Amino acid sequence: MMNRKELTKEQVLAAVKNGEFTEDVTASTNKVIVIMTQDWCPQWRHMQEWIYGIQMDEPIDVYELVYNKTDYRQEFMNFKETQWKNDLIPYVRYYKNGKLIKTSNYMKQSEVENILKTS
Repeated sequence: MMNRKELTKEQVLAAVKNGEFTEDVTASTNKVIVIMTQDWCPQWRHMQEWIYGIQMDEPIDVYELVYNKTDYRQEFMNFKETQWKNDLIPYVRYYKNGKLIKTSNYMKQSEVENILKTS
């Protein structure tokens, strides 16, 4: 089951300050996906159609951040592009047991399912 969650401003700004999300995000369950995007992004709109329908044997928390709708948009974008060196959207980070195991941008459903099944 995919559990939809939204990142809070505090969680995002903690990542900006510390260079990574805190364990309340990365270890909220055994497997976690964090998706950072902008609402106009066509790849994100496509992912929204299937991401929450993925069937897994264990619960997976999926955190979303639509940062162009926030008042800290520029601060987060600067961090993402300079510290994480990713200026594409959506930007996706995958965690297992609180540890980062993979990053990506847009992927097809089968590719995301493969990451979740093999990690």
